[in-house]
Amino acid sequence: MESSLQTVRAESVDLLSTEQLKSAWLRADPVEFGDPVLAHAKFPFRETYFPLGFPVTVVTNSTAVLDAARQNWGKFSKLFDHEPVEINVGVTSTDSHVCPPTPVCRIRDHLITNIADGENCAISDPSRGYALLWVTNATLEHGDYFRYFFLDSTAMCAIGSRLATAIHAGCVSLDGAGVLLCGDSGAGKSTLAYACARAGWTYVADDGSYLVHGRDDRLVVGNSGQVRFRPTAERLFSELRGYGIMQRAGVGKPSIEFPTNDNPVITASSTAIVRQIVFLNRGVRTQELVVFPTAVARMYMIQRVHCMAYRAPEHAQAIDHLLRVGAYELRYNDLDWAVERLEHLARESR
Repeated sequence: MESSLQTVRAESVDLLSTEQLKSAWLRADPVEFGDPVLAHAKFPFRETYFPLGFPVTVVTNSTAVLDAARQNWGKFSKLFDHEPVEINVGVTSTDSHVCPPTPVCRIRDHLITNIADGENCAISDPSRGYALLWVTNATLEHGDYFRYFFLDSTAMCAIGSRLATAIHAGCVSLDGAGVLLCGDSGAGKSTLAYACARAGWTYVADDGSYLVHGRDDRLVVGNSGQVRFRPTAERLFSELRGYGIMQRAGVGKPSIEFPTNDNPVITASSTAIVRQIVFLNRGVRTQELVVFPTAVARMYMIQRVHCMAYRAPEHAQAIDHLLRVGAYELRYNDLDWAVERLEHLARESR
């Protein structure tokens, strides 16, 4: 692993003219062909990381890229034995220091493109477990932008396409019984997950849970190292005060990112076995736990993977297996009541 930042320059070289080729042939000189599209740029630096426990190898011409990957994934440990996803990252030079625009994502069959502009893009092929990124040194200067829109996005797409099914849900567990907390953005998944953790539950994820393929135990993994809140959560949890309100990568909804290890009361784990699925409905008058239609729960989960045709039947099979536990809707207006009701549900499922 490199101890200091290094970059091997990636420079395009024009194709040789007919006369140049002829002269070299007449002199019996060795010929170095041109490379105007950087097809043969040298990427001498590589390191393997384990986001969510899955192996991902980053290959690049700049150790600044490895530093960024280390910031994102350095705290994760290996959990699964798979052929590593490979992400190649080429860095080119520019005089600009301006952050590129928000990338636009498009998907067709097994190909994913994430394009910010003519010099900053990512092309992924989950069927091969391979991705190619080209970014400028200016993009690396905006580290939060690069890590979120390019590194993390590429790795999570690969993992969520090949190795697991991404579910828009928080997750907590109590005495080994995992509970998925589902709902649209703003439904309160992060708030309730953290409230449960403060009450003695194990925290797993705030709104991104990944159902691991090839297992019978409904194992999910998540980023248990942080919780992301809306700014209004400061009124509920005093320990959030003093944490700056930020917009992830400079865009998106304002949020507070709170490291779970900053609260010694919180127990966190990157995995849980799901025993219950609960859809959240807060702000109602009558608090109750009722059965939620499994067909609607299935559509909620399927639509997240609908646009990625690659391994769609495998995702559907994983979701159907997960939903055999059924689903509930938690209607509540009091956070303490919700935590207590979930505790009864979790204990019933053991």
